[in-house]
Amino acid sequence: MADVTTAVLALVAAAAVVGAVSAVTPFLPVEAYVAGAAVTQPPGVALAVAVAAGLGQAVGKTTVFQSARVVGGSPRLERLRAGAAAATARVLGPPAGAVAVGEGGTAVLLRATAGARARRSVRRAGASALGLLGGRAGPAVVLASAAVSLPPLTVVAFVSGCSSMRRRAFVPACFAGRTARFCGIALLPALVPG
Repeated sequence: MADVTTAVLALVAAAAVVGAVSAVTPFLPVEAYVAGAAVTQPPGVALAVAVAAGLGQAVGKTTVFQSARVVGGSPRLERLRAGAAAATARVLGPPAGAVAVGEGGTAVLLRATAGARARRSVRRAGASALGLLGGRAGPAVVLASAAVSLPPLTVVAFVSGCSSMRRRAFVPACFAGRTARFCGIALLPALVPG
């Protein structure tokens, strides 16, 4: 009996480790670990593995969240952003809508290139994402992303870290969504007849 308990505890502890590692690397899919436990273990053990994997994922994604928070506010990154913006302006020339003096002193309205329009669209989408995740809907977006991986949770965790979302809102939403996802995987073999 003690050997069985030790084996189950080892399986659950390994699920937490696999969950944490897979949260920050794409090379170790925790879903496969949970599915393997679901088909080889009783439902109670598979659920314990799912909860441990959810906890490990929450820890790993919180690391991504905190990393974005640290990197996003660093003075070095701000200098890099400013330098990149200046270099882009030199390459692209004046912004769209600016007036340039053409031949004979005539004013010419400059038009945006497709690349400039695309960059503006990406900036607007990024600002919208930061606003959404930093607002009241932020935890719901994290919960949905954690449960279904759309949008990918790593991206949501990073953007959440750059937003005004608090860690105390991010962690429970991430844990609940990931745990629900993994519990669904763990219970799937028990729900399939035969």
